[in-house]
Amino acid sequence: MTFQYCFLAVGLVASAFFCALLGAVPTQANDIVLAFTGLLSSERLSGIALIVAELRFPRLILAMLTGGGLAICGLVLQKLTRNPLADPFLFGLSAGASSGAVACIVFNISIIGIFSLPAFAFCGAMLAQFMLHALTNQNQWHPERVVLSGLIVNSLFSAITGFLIFSGDQRTAQSVLFWLMGGLGLAKWAVIPIITLVVACCYVVIHSQRRSIDRLMTGDELAASMGVNVQRTRKGLFLVVALLTATLVAWTGTIGFVGLIIPNIVNRLGIYRIEHQLPICFLFGAIFLVWADAGARVLLQPQELPISMITSAVGAFVCLTLIVSRKL
Repeated sequence: MTFQYCFLAVGLVASAFFCALLGAVPTQANDIVLAFTGLLSSERLSGIALIVAELRFPRLILAMLTGGGLAICGLVLQKLTRNPLADPFLFGLSAGASSGAVACIVFNISIIGIFSLPAFAFCGAMLAQFMLHALTNQNQWHPERVVLSGLIVNSLFSAITGFLIFSGDQRTAQSVLFWLMGGLGLAKWAVIPIITLVVACCYVVIHSQRRSIDRLMTGDELAASMGVNVQRTRKGLFLVVALLTATLVAWTGTIGFVGLIIPNIVNRLGIYRIEHQLPICFLFGAIFLVWADAGARVLLQPQELPISMITSAVGAFVCLTLIVSRKL
């Protein structure tokens, strides 16, 4: 598997370098190198190098973290529910974050400056997670019950979001719509360490439970006979996924299909053990979202498309291909 890891890592670096060249301002390769060396040496930058260092680099890193994070969230959820159609937004987390963000925009709340919108989105997502936990907090945890509860929570928060939009100022509708469709416009160096820490911690926790996850795939009874605390493992991992999804959605809005299609593509490659799937899903997801963001930035220059338009179009095509080939 080392070759696959190295190949994808090189692909990610190459994708990031090439996508850093794309944008409304024409950029040369030496501008990328100058911006990178300037950041390492803390030199004062100007012109195009400053644009690359302060705008494009944080955006690329956020795209990598978000794409990789959503991909591993989808992978874990598909393992826990044994459902290839499970993804982070099936369980109401995205709808909860949307309600929090829309409330912040409609009521013009700026208590903590630029962090207000992500903070409200995060609180909304975690509220959705607590509601989902309350609905599924029974003696027996069933994947079907969790999916149904997720649909209930998603419908409730979608209704709240719709009410907030129509009851607020119509001038805010455009910014609300753009956030709901996802974007990386909030990418700044100040937020990268926070998101990196959350993604890294969640990845480590999920990786530490890799054997339990593989055993759960054999069935609850067999997993329990192999020493897995089925209920506690499922609930704990679901909480980790909820935390990671809430953090990512809080900064990027709702970006669909990443957590659905990437794990299914990795499964088609014949990789089934989660200790190998985790890094490959993360790298695949990062590469995918880096290119999706590049497409969102350049297709209608100087305007920027919501990134979910790109991911949904690609995701729909991939899902259609898998259905036609009877692999989904």
